[in-house]
Amino acid sequence: MSIAKTPSKLVNALFLIAAILCVAYYLALGIGIRFGQSLDYMWLVFAFIFIARFLLVARMIRTGEPSLLPGVLIKVIHIGFALFVVSFIVIEGMIISAFSAAPPSNLDYVIVLGAKVNGTQPGGALRNRIATASEYWHENQNTKIIASGGQGADEGISEAQCMFNELTKRGVPSDAIILEENSTSTFENIKYSLEFIEGEQSSIGLVTNNFHLYRALRTAREQSANPYYGINVPTSIISFPHYMLREYFAVLHGLVLGRW
Repeated sequence: MSIAKTPSKLVNALFLIAAILCVAYYLALGIGIRFGQSLDYMWLVFAFIFIARFLLVARMIRTGEPSLLPGVLIKVIHIGFALFVVSFIVIEGMIISAFSAAPPSNLDYVIVLGAKVNGTQPGGALRNRIATASEYWHENQNTKIIASGGQGADEGISEAQCMFNELTKRGVPSDAIILEENSTSTFENIKYSLEFIEGEQSSIGLVTNNFHLYRALRTAREQSANPYYGINVPTSIISFPHYMLREYFAVLHGLVLGRW
């Protein structure tokens, strides 16, 4: 947030536009998908920051007086914002690097990572993962599918059971599906699924959305020496920006804690 000695009205107007776009996207995300998604409030936080910057600089332009913020605080804000931008570009690049993942044929197992269940029906992300897993199995029928995901407090059935129901509807036989119903995170998806996998030479595919592949693969490779491959699931256009923002914070959290 740069507050120059001679503020530009045009640049300041861009911050106002950015704030409006953040609020508009928050509403579109809530109406188009659902409100209450993990970290969706961040769009309102960004809107508040942009509005605050706009109002502070608008006052400077109107009155000709210096900023209300102390010079030291402004420098701290500048440094913090620069660090955020640099880290965001680097981490998003890491996330995008996994988008091109392509699995080989005839993997021993594929693990379908859980996602939101609405009542007893799969949410959009989980529905796409189920479709991708089903498509892979129909082309590679010796592969075992591990449906991985527990039951959240607001879910009618476990994510694994939901996957089982939908996969069998799509023609995948029940004996080709293994249910793992205890996991509540990506780390646990891998950890508990590995209990059903014999030997460290078994090849494993991870079925998850494109934005999640990088973190899922890093998490898996820290837990076992099995060869892992990403199976890329597309993400809806409306939710893609939000998930990419959310994944930035998730990857940053893992890096800071030294999990990888």
